[in-house]
Amino acid sequence: MRALQDTASLQPPGAHTSPASVLAKAHLLLSAFSRGTTTLGLTELSRRSGVSKGSAHRLGMELVELGYLARTPEGAYQLGWRMFELGQLVPGPASLRAVARPALQDLRMATGAVVQFAVPQGTECVYLERIAGRRELAVIGAVADRVPSYTTASGMLFLAYAGPQAAACLDHAALQVLGVMHHGELAAQFARIRARRYAEENSTCLRGFKAISAPVMFSWADHVIASVSVTVPTTRKDDQQLLHALWATAADISRGLQRGVPRARPVGAVRTA
Repeated sequence: MRALQDTASLQPPGAHTSPASVLAKAHLLLSAFSRGTTTLGLTELSRRSGVSKGSAHRLGMELVELGYLARTPEGAYQLGWRMFELGQLVPGPASLRAVARPALQDLRMATGAVVQFAVPQGTECVYLERIAGRRELAVIGAVADRVPSYTTASGMLFLAYAGPQAAACLDHAALQVLGVMHHGELAAQFARIRARRYAEENSTCLRGFKAISAPVMFSWADHVIASVSVTVPTTRKDDQQLLHALWATAADISRGLQRGVPRARPVGAVRTA
């Protein structure tokens, strides 16, 4: 699983399509950075982005001046503070995190589990928040911040609520990862997830650990806004207690989001079947 993610990270979207515009090239340079690869030399930056070395150098230096990239003492490139500052201002994720974080902290204290908060973005699962202790850093590092939805419990939850087209869009490689033979079997699995209102995975992302996720939904709507999940060692046998804590946390976050929110479908939400 990790190998699939690492391979994908080496090839950002459009990396080998010879982008014509300066903006497209700048996008590819910034997209070349990934979780676990925060520092890139010029040669590696050019290789990962698909931008020629000369253009990568010229645009890289301009992005440094603008604050979107930074240089290390050795001359390599890193993402700059301007990227962080702008990221904190994205309305959707910033609002979701502000509402969800107190409830997520309570869940962490109550369960002692690694707690995660994710949203759907197309066919991917994006983690907005993770809470863990120092001893659990390996658990956090096992899954990137943005992963194919079929690889995690939260992502499977999003796919299950996305409707019949979600199962149909998964290719044979995805079915193999999920351990099913055909799309009909996967559709039945999604139906079970919707019926019980949670998804789970066992040792798929990290051997010896399992995850359970529950949906965050508006009470008046039929779509999933986000998911809250916990990751614990497979040796823990209190799944029912964890599940009830997840449902309570998801309901708490939902109530927080509903306060003062117009009853309209938010951008990026997943509609149920």
